Amino acid sequence: CAGCSKSFGSEESHYSGIVEVESRFVRRDYCLTCWVGKPELFSFWLTLSAKKEQRTLEDINAMQDFFRKLIATPTEDPTREKVIYLTALLLMRKKRLKGAGPSKTRDGKNRLPLEKSWDGEILEIVEPSISDAELEPLKASMESLFHSESAPVIDDVPAAVPAVIEGA
Repeated sequence: CAGCSKSFGSEESHYSGIVEVESRFVRRDYCLTCWVGKPELFSFWLTLSAKKEQRTLEDINAMQDFFRKLIATPTEDPTREKVIYLTALLLMRKKRLKGAGPSKTRDGKNRLPLEKSWDGEILEIVEPSISDAELEPLKASMESLFHSESAPVIDDVPAAVPAVIEGA
């Protein structure tokens, strides 16, 4: 922001404008808070900042550490099982986990065998049933944890997964 020097988040609404400085035109961007004073601009428009898709290595390492802590203690908590499963799927996309054979059924639950890339150990996680209504809040919670510009802060967790974080 040209007013307060704040960095814009992914797809954050802000005002962009053109100002004439020493006979040349310069673009200036303002957050919504600084726009209240409406700076003198030649022309302006409301826009969104670019979507930030880049994930840092620290985010992946933080996700892997989070997963290690999740699986360290066996659980029967259905919410925790869902978070473990979703975290495992994200780690599979990043090649930190890979499938280690077909799903198995034990104790009335489908279990997915996985191989951890960091030590080669095989583990099994529960494949929970996740309804469409549950998926979006869980997905949003996971994104807020790991898709930021810096490593996640465990204390700053959305309410959808509080029981999981307390045990981490």
